[in-house]
Amino acid sequence: MEKRARTVEVISKFFEALNIDDASEVPLTGDVRYYGMFSPIPIKGEPDVREYIQQIAPFMLEEKFSRIIVEGESVAVTAAFDSVNGLHNEGAFFFEIKDGKIDEVRVFFDTRRMFEGKKD
Repeated sequence: MEKRARTVEVISKFFEALNIDDASEVPLTGDVRYYGMFSPIPIKGEPDVREYIQQIAPFMLEEKFSRIIVEGESVAVTAAFDSVNGLHNEGAFFFEIKDGKIDEVRVFFDTRRMFEGKKD
């Protein structure tokens, strides 16, 4: 149970970074990979992934995770956020943890909603 709690803490730091627009405390491995919603290739390496998180954070308001499943060093998270253009979106994050740090992130959201604009 202690290892699971540490893993949840790592994931919590990731979501906290999105909410406070500060990725400096996210525990990342040196060769972390981030598979985002808008790029067919991953962002690689701790400095570039940290910078990417820092860049996207201001556009994702109130990022919250509602469900977390931990199996060893693999983590699945359902999450929701409101974007700066007023849209609410829900999706999933899949993480791989290595030595207590995030080694891989895969993000899945319906990106069409982000480009359609808010509908009243």
